[in-house]
Amino acid sequence: MRVLSRLTLQNIRSNLKRSIVTMLGVALSSALIFTIIAIPISYFESMKSYERAEYGDFHESFDPVPGDKVHIVEEAVGVESVYYAEEISFTPATAYLEGSDQPIPAKLYTRLDSLSDEQRTADHSFIVFVRYTKPKRNIRFGKDIMYAFEDEGMEGITSRKHTALLRYDGDVDYNTTTIITCLGALIVGVVAIASIFTIRNSFNISTTERIHEFGMLSSLGATPRQIRRSVILEALYIGAIAIPVGIVLGIVATLLLLLASNSLLGLEDIVMRFASPWWLYAGVVLLGIIIVWLASASAAIRASRLSPIEAIRSTQDIKIKSKKLKTSRFLSNYFGVGGVIASKNLKRSRQKYRTTVISIVVSVAVFVGLSSFVIDGQRIVKAFLPDFGANYIVSGGSVEEYKELAEKFHLDDYVIQRSVRTSGSTLAITLSDNYFEKYARSVGIYGDYEHAVILNSYVTITHSNGAQTVKNVLDYNAGDNYTLKMYKESGEPDLAELPLTITKVTDKRPMGIEANDYPTFFISESYYEKEKLYFDEYSDYLFANPGDAAAGISAYLVERMDTSEGADRQMYGLDVGSVREMTNNFILLAAIFMYGFIAVVALIGVTNIFNTIYTNIHLRAKEFAMLKSVGMTDQEFHRMIWLESILYTLRALLIGLPLGILISYGVHTLLVNGGVTLPYELPLIPIIISVLVVALLISVIMHYSVNQVSRQNIIETIRKDTI
Repeated sequence: MRVLSRLTLQNIRSNLKRSIVTMLGVALSSALIFTIIAIPISYFESMKSYERAEYGDFHESFDPVPGDKVHIVEEAVGVESVYYAEEISFTPATAYLEGSDQPIPAKLYTRLDSLSDEQRTADHSFIVFVRYTKPKRNIRFGKDIMYAFEDEGMEGITSRKHTALLRYDGDVDYNTTTIITCLGALIVGVVAIASIFTIRNSFNISTTERIHEFGMLSSLGATPRQIRRSVILEALYIGAIAIPVGIVLGIVATLLLLLASNSLLGLEDIVMRFASPWWLYAGVVLLGIIIVWLASASAAIRASRLSPIEAIRSTQDIKIKSKKLKTSRFLSNYFGVGGVIASKNLKRSRQKYRTTVISIVVSVAVFVGLSSFVIDGQRIVKAFLPDFGANYIVSGGSVEEYKELAEKFHLDDYVIQRSVRTSGSTLAITLSDNYFEKYARSVGIYGDYEHAVILNSYVTITHSNGAQTVKNVLDYNAGDNYTLKMYKESGEPDLAELPLTITKVTDKRPMGIEANDYPTFFISESYYEKEKLYFDEYSDYLFANPGDAAAGISAYLVERMDTSEGADRQMYGLDVGSVREMTNNFILLAAIFMYGFIAVVALIGVTNIFNTIYTNIHLRAKEFAMLKSVGMTDQEFHRMIWLESILYTLRALLIGLPLGILISYGVHTLLVNGGVTLPYELPLIPIIISVLVVALLISVIMHYSVNQVSRQNIIETIRKDTI
C-alpha cells in the first residue's frame, strides 16, 4: 500500500498542471456550496439581530400583568425564559400600540431580568416577555397562558407576538419549511452533481494516463482492490488540499457579497453580518469528500476491471465500428485530410469529448437563461416606477401649499398640475406658470402664454401581446378650434363648454406625464379663461427634482402630518428617485448573486474543458508526430485543429443556446406571472456574449495545448511508449 501511495503522489507531482486544475475545480465547488449556504444563514442571523435590537429577544409578551400573577407566565408549559419591564404610558406618538397586538419597541422600555419580592405584588404591573422552547408551538402556549389569566378572573391583558423573530426562529408553516428546504437542497444538489460530473472527467483522464502503469502493477501482483484504492487515494489527496482552499474562498466570497449588500441596499438599521456555525464547515468538508469520492469512483472501478494485458496495450477505448467514422463530403472537399481526421477524432472519442460539450452547454444555458432575470427585472421596475421626468411626487395638497413647499425648499425644477373634470375621450391639465413657460418654449411657443393651448394627441396603445405603439388619434393642427366639455360637478350630468384655440400640436410630454392614455390639452394656470375651468377635487400634484432636498421634504411632510392630525387634507410625498434607486440596487444585488453563481459554475466547467482538451491533445502527441512525419504540412495541421475547435463550439452552442432560451422564457413567465404585461424579449446580448466567449475559450485552450505539443521533437515523440 505504501508503494501505491508513493506512486499516486508521484503521479500528482508529475502531472502538476492537470492536478492543479482539478484542485481548482474541487475548490470552486466547495466555495460555491459554502457561499450558497452561508449567505441565507448570514441573512437570517442579521435579521434576528435587528429584531432583537429593535424590539427585544422574546417570542410573545403579555401586558399589563399584576406582579402577584407573573408566576402564571413563568410556570407555564413551554416557556424557556422570561424578562420584564415596567408598564409604559402611551403617548400620542405611541398611541398606535394601545390595544393593538404589535410588539413594543425596545427603546420604550427598560429591561428587567428579575423581579424582587416587593415588586411581586398586586400594586405593580409589568410587561412580561417570553421565549418559548419550541417556537412552532407558540400559538398553543400563548393561548394556554391567556386561558390561565381568564381562570384567575384577569381581563384586559394584551398578547403581543414578535412575529418576525418567531419566523426567523422557526415558526413557519410546514409548506414554507418544505419549500425552503427543498429549494436549498436542490441548489446544493445541482452544484454537487455538476461538480461530480466535471471533476469525474479529470479523474477519468488521470486514469487513462495511468492505464499502462496499472497494467504493469497488475502483472506484478497488485489486486483490483489496490488499484481502486490508488485512484481513490489520488482523489482524497486532491480533496485534502482543495476543500480547505475552497472554504477560504467561500468565506471571502460571502464577505464580499455581504459588503455589497450593505453598500447597495443602504439600510441604516439593518447590517448584514457574516455568520457561519460550526456545522457549516463540517458539512462542506463532508460534502466535498463525497464529491471527490463519487467523482473518482467510476474511474477507479474501470481501472480495476481491466486485465493486465489490455491495460498495458491501452486498447480499452478502441471499441468503435468503422461505419460510425464516415465523414461528410463537405468536410472532405473543403477541409481536406485535416478536416477528415478532425471529424473522425471527435467521433471515435465521443465519451471523452461529450463531457466537454456538456460543460459548455450547462454554462451557456445557465448564463442565457438567468440573464432574463436581470433584463426583465429592469423592465418591471420601469413598468411599476415609470419615468415622469421627476424624482419626487407630492399629492393631497392644494396649489398654495405646493408653492409654499417649493419656496421653503428652494425648488427650481418643479411643476404643479391640476386636472380638469373633462367629459369624453380627452383630458385637460393646467401647469404652473414657472414650468408652463419652459415647456411652451421647448415646443416652439414664445410669448402670450396666457392664451397658449398645447395639444398632445399621441396616445400609447398597449396590445394584447404586451407590445406598445404610439399613435396620433386626433386630426388637429395649430390654429384649429376645439370645444372642451367639462362636468360642472363631480358625478353630475350637467356639462359646461369652453372653446379652445390650439396653439401647438406636439408629441413632447411635460414633466409628470409618463405616457398618454388619452389626447391631452396643456394650458397655463394663468390661462385667460381659467375661471371657466372645472377641476377635480384633490387632483393637484407637485412633481419635482429636489436633489439633496428630497430627504428634508419627506421629513417635513411626516412632521406636518403628525402636527395636523385630523385635518381635512394631508400631503403625502413619494421619493420616486430613492425608491427607483433602491429597487435597481435590489436587482443589481440579485444580479451579483446570480452572475457570481454562473461565473463559478462556468469556472468549474472551464477547469473540466481545459483538462479534457489539454490532456487529449497531449495524449495525441504521437498521432500528431506521425501525421507530420508522413507529410502533413503545418497549414493542414492547424486547419485540422481549428476545425476541431469549430466543431466543439457549434455542437455546444446548438444545444446550449436553445436550452438557454427555453430557461429564459421560463424565468420571464415566472416574473410576469404577477400581472405585469410585458412581452418576451429574446436575450440577444447574452446570446452574443455566450457565442464569443465560448469560441474564444476553446480557441485559446486549443492553441495553448497544440503549442505545448508542437515543441516536442517528432522522432522522440514517436519513440515514446507512454506519456
